[in-house]
Amino acid sequence: MTQLDHESRVTDLLKIDRPAQRLLASSGLVLGGYATSTIFVSLFFYVASGSVYEMALYGLGRYVALILVSMIVIRAFPEISPRQLFRIGIVLTAIFYLTLILLRTSAVELVVPLGLFNGSASAIYWFGNNTLAFDVLEPSQRSHYYGLSFAMLSVLNVVMPLIGGYVISRIGGEIGYISVFAIATASFCLAWFASRRLKSSSGIGAVSMRHAMIIPPRRKGWTLVWSAIALHGFKQGGADLSMIVLVEVATHSSSAQGLFVSAASLAGVISSVIAGRLPRRYRGVTMWVGSIAYGASLILLAFGSSYPILLTYGLITGFAYPGLMVPLSSVVLDVMDSDPSVNQLRGEYVLSREISTNFGRIVAICSLILLMRFLTVVDSVIVVLLFAAAFQLIAAYLGRRASIRYGNSNGLT
Repeated sequence: MTQLDHESRVTDLLKIDRPAQRLLASSGLVLGGYATSTIFVSLFFYVASGSVYEMALYGLGRYVALILVSMIVIRAFPEISPRQLFRIGIVLTAIFYLTLILLRTSAVELVVPLGLFNGSASAIYWFGNNTLAFDVLEPSQRSHYYGLSFAMLSVLNVVMPLIGGYVISRIGGEIGYISVFAIATASFCLAWFASRRLKSSSGIGAVSMRHAMIIPPRRKGWTLVWSAIALHGFKQGGADLSMIVLVEVATHSSSAQGLFVSAASLAGVISSVIAGRLPRRYRGVTMWVGSIAYGASLILLAFGSSYPILLTYGLITGFAYPGLMVPLSSVVLDVMDSDPSVNQLRGEYVLSREISTNFGRIVAICSLILLMRFLTVVDSVIVVLLFAAAFQLIAAYLGRRASIRYGNSNGLT
């Protein structure tokens, strides 16, 4: 079999072309680094400081930087290509983990600056990644690509947290966390090497901050998906942080944290692939099913927050959530495509998307910090989970409306 025949068979199997495969591989290595370490960075600040506030402040600093640096990048470097942003973001993220390795527990004293630095690195990476996705992916490939991406992320989130939790438990203490951060650093270095063959596209160009801010009110379709993305951001910022707290309170074990994430992600592997392969006409139904199942799983927490209950909750939500996010991710790009000026305004759209995601995350963390002034830590995170569940139902409603209007779908949507 020739190299060309092999590439053709891979393309037929994955249903995405060669440039999309390269983007998937490079971003997969980045996701591997994140899957190995993200939960343990937050847990590290929580355990080392003994305070949920410190962990929340790290997250808050990270998400604030994600918005601000995205704005700075497009204003200061309009001609830099998305591929360069992608690679620079990877380098800066690796530097962040090297800094944690050098500082060790002294990093707790710099929790906000470190959050800001990591957020800056992530902002540059994700701005490049999201723009490349728009430039590289053909409309017919998007559902397949995001289905594969979510499935790959789920697999990585099964394997890598288990490895990270095992390493920390086996080695113990500060050195255990440092070892996990070293594994993540190696993954980011490999991602940087692999990304050298990514397709290069033109720079973002001059991006109007004003246009990025007014796209939602000016275009009804983008208002719908902008709001849905923000509600998803609330879930990312609030619900995910809340589960770290609940598992830590129930177990005081890093391996239990890894097992929880792994179990939830394992449940999402199959549903991610299925959601990505469903015909477009089923996207609305899929979003509704995913969001309803995600919200209904909260009933389990009415019976307590022991680790078996939390693990069951993670399995159900892990299986359900790709039903919402895989089709919604595709709908976002469909709405962008519906704008005749999208090629000139793609920078504004990507920035607007980053603002909405991180706005939702910031609101979630601020809500958690505020609730902890009046309620216990456990009660506070339960309230945040309730809001997150309700918001995902709204996100499904908004995504379905956008899919009907701009997704060229019919029937069951």
